[in-house]
Amino acid sequence: MTVNTAQFNSVYVDKVKHLLGEQGFELTFADIEDASGLPNAAYWSDDWLKLEQERVFQRSWVFAGAAAEIPNAGDMKTVEIGGAPLIIVRGSDNQIRALHNVCRHRGAKLITEPCRKSVLTCPYHRWSYGLDGKIISRPHFFGPDQHDVIKGGGGPKLDLVEARCENWNGCLFVNVSGDVEPLEDWLAPMLARTQNYDFSSIRWAGKLDFEIEANWKLVYENYMEGYHVFAVHPRLLKFAPMNVRWSGEWTKHVFYNDYIFPEVEEGRGEGLPGYPHLPEEDAKRGLWFLCFPHFAAEVYPDQFTLLVSYPVAPNKTREELHVFLIGEAATADEYKEPREALIKMWDDLNKEDIGMLELLQQGRLSPAYDGGRLSPHWEGPTHQFGRRIVEKIIT
Repeated sequence: MTVNTAQFNSVYVDKVKHLLGEQGFELTFADIEDASGLPNAAYWSDDWLKLEQERVFQRSWVFAGAAAEIPNAGDMKTVEIGGAPLIIVRGSDNQIRALHNVCRHRGAKLITEPCRKSVLTCPYHRWSYGLDGKIISRPHFFGPDQHDVIKGGGGPKLDLVEARCENWNGCLFVNVSGDVEPLEDWLAPMLARTQNYDFSSIRWAGKLDFEIEANWKLVYENYMEGYHVFAVHPRLLKFAPMNVRWSGEWTKHVFYNDYIFPEVEEGRGEGLPGYPHLPEEDAKRGLWFLCFPHFAAEVYPDQFTLLVSYPVAPNKTREELHVFLIGEAATADEYKEPREALIKMWDDLNKEDIGMLELLQQGRLSPAYDGGRLSPHWEGPTHQFGRRIVEKIIT
């Protein structure tokens, strides 16, 4: 097939074709029966990852953590989005901001780990900034003991650069480019399918961290398809057999899938309170979403669990799994045992996947692998995920 590229940015079309090859580019847009996965370069090339960082992550809403991770004024954490180092900080006004983690003087990083501070001070020349990013002082700037003390900030040339940041029910999102649609509009396809779930009731219960020797895209290719469940996840297969599963579908930029499971179990619906006023038809329903590019949410009657991956290198991914529970279940001692069982269930399940992801990454070093043959029944949405990455880069 031949793809009409007139609607795309020709500069980025040429870059993609150079890295993926003409055939690899064409197969990205082929029908599932004729298509293959993305070529190996998309999983091993530094140049390809740079395109994904700049053209996909920087130009999208990206999950930056839970508001509960920084509960007090001055609490802050670091995160890298699209290759840009950022500070997520709660100000003295209780507002959460995303500040670029780079001093306006010589470009040193301001912090390197989670901390609590009343002032952000550059370790190089001690320029200092308020929690709102506004510059406060520049020691010895005009000569020995000639300090520059600034009130009200220094404007766009001196204050820290701020990225767009929004809070949705305790989930923090950042957009580096600053020009994407409103967050509520971006989440709308997911929210339209979850109108029976009162997400204002969710509370952060904690997170798990993983380092994976595999490309970030493999996390979501695996996440979307249920084809591997019978081979990799014995407990999950027992909970939701293959005959209750389907391939899922995309609505705009949001992937959706669900199933009805036969019985609740510890970790999914047993021992923890559920969403208030949840209809009976949803009492045994599991739903999962991927809001492109990386916000993966699983919704069960008793939880809202997130899987988010951040590319570190073509073959390295930092993954976080955040668990939100309903009301007091997130922190109350009376729910400690089922809460810990739920988090262990996710830890076990994710570790089963990680071994497979690392084998997939190693296989993409082989010149004999050409993107593979995809199952039309199971892997259509997975193929479309790769297509969306390419489209985002060249649009």
